[in-house]
Amino acid sequence: MNQYIYLHDGSFEGMLHAVAIAVKSNQQVRGIFAENSFTPDLFDTQIRLKADKDQALRLFNYLRNLNDDASRFAFNGYLSEDPEVGTHLYWMVKECLSRGARATKMYTHDSIRHLDTLSRKVAFEAHRFTGLIRFRIFEDGLQYAPFEPDCNIIGYCAQHFKTRLKNQQWILHDLRRNHALFWDRSCLRTIDIDEDFTKHIQEHGEIPDSRMTSEERYYQDLWKTFHTAIANRDRENLNLQRQFLPQRYWKYLIEMNE
Repeated sequence: MNQYIYLHDGSFEGMLHAVAIAVKSNQQVRGIFAENSFTPDLFDTQIRLKADKDQALRLFNYLRNLNDDASRFAFNGYLSEDPEVGTHLYWMVKECLSRGARATKMYTHDSIRHLDTLSRKVAFEAHRFTGLIRFRIFEDGLQYAPFEPDCNIIGYCAQHFKTRLKNQQWILHDLRRNHALFWDRSCLRTIDIDEDFTKHIQEHGEIPDSRMTSEERYYQDLWKTFHTAIANRDRENLNLQRQFLPQRYWKYLIEMNE
């Protein structure tokens, strides 16, 4: 019997639609992947799908009505950007249709355990970055924060800062995906960032000197002085520091940019 590969456009709706179509089919499914990240095999039978938002919403509502875990596995799994997440979600939905909501607690099942791991990874990184993101203040008062998370968590972080900095204008910029969100005190929306500005941030880990006001420079120096003052050099343990805060997160931390 032929094994089928379902390919989607890489969107969340596209993934859910592909899962729904695969579950409804009587075909033997080998995998569900985003088309732009899939390397075809000579003997694969591929089915390319155009996202159907209505079908995707029906599946997501089904998962949401099952329990919080089911919808969380789907959404956080997608945000993890794991290339296998569509396939694992397909097997989870098959189990849910057979066993109901209790299927999401079957951690002996490879796919459900994997989705749970991905979901926890996304939630942990989003929580971590709410304390690691550092805003810079431009001359017009606009605040800007660059970061490079492993997972696509900019939405979670933006929701956090909508509450914490609701009376300020700010930009969150995920440089790994070149995705930026702007909060104008009332609405959160996607914006484009100048290419030269983005390149400078990626190369130097800091905004250009032309955008660095004397006030911002003063506060950065003050923060670095505070960070140095509270450190106990006699108990310095860089290996332990990297264990709790991996070095890949240091690039945009003002206090680590000596």
